[in-house]
Amino acid sequence: MIAPLSVPYRDVRASELSWSLDAPDQPPLHSGRHPVGGLDVEVRILGASHQILVRTAGHGLLLCRETVACRDAAPGPLPIAIERELDDGYHYEVRCEVREVDTGHFPAWASALRDYADALPDATIAVFPASPDAVTAVVVEPLPSGLHGVLWRTWHTYPHAGGGGDVVATRTVLYLAPPSGGAGGGMPGLRP
Repeated sequence: MIAPLSVPYRDVRASELSWSLDAPDQPPLHSGRHPVGGLDVEVRILGASHQILVRTAGHGLLLCRETVACRDAAPGPLPIAIERELDDGYHYEVRCEVREVDTGHFPAWASALRDYADALPDATIAVFPASPDAVTAVVVEPLPSGLHGVLWRTWHTYPHAGGGGDVVATRTVLYLAPPSGGAGGGMPGLRP
């Protein structure tokens, strides 16, 4: 689903983004809910950034609150990789990638991102009507059968005033960790 945002795009650089599991709830410009197994995933678009809240379905117990945003209290840059053990036996892993795209390729990259995410059933795409190359896309997916958890991928495009821009991609998995002594070591294939 494409959601046009009703605020102007603010020139942002990827280096200004920070990551947190502790940031307070942020007021969204757009939000959507995605049930995945026994989890309720709320996607909050914060403009050129996002906040993902994962709760247990039915009980509403907050398991995770991921925030990738420009926050004065926590300046960037984004980490390359983070792993955390969370409450209730859940394991959290995020991978972040930042790349600079030149002027000749940036508009095509933003357009391809909109088209790709728009074709997926559990995607949210936010665009700034006056800045079509500024895109935030979030895709929520279930994990393979037999694993209890959820995967979400995000992309943020940040056009620069002089041309080109930054592309930020994140890939996060939240899953119920196997009992100790089980096959641990994280989820395979989570590099962005």
